[in-house]
Amino acid sequence: MTTSPHITTDHDEIRRWIQAHHGAPARDGSGALRIDFLSVATELEHLQWNEWFTAFDERDLALCYPEPHVRGGTSAWFEFVPRARTAAGSVR
Repeated sequence: MTTSPHITTDHDEIRRWIQAHHGAPARDGSGALRIDFLSVATELEHLQWNEWFTAFDERDLALCYPEPHVRGGTSAWFEFVPRARTAAGSVR
């Protein structure tokens, strides 16, 4: 099956996707935003959602993941992409 990327900046959609994949908002020691899927990564600092989304927006990021995840896929593949690199109108 071919998958196409889904790119979003919608906070509710991102939170639902992260939680559906048993992740938590975090950052690493350098301040880079992360998603902690294992909850055992001691090098990651867990953040409150509002703090994580503030940094997400300040850095002009979008979340990219394969389209089947919108319909309930199970893989947690994702990447953060710059909003400026996304095509106009393709970010949901």
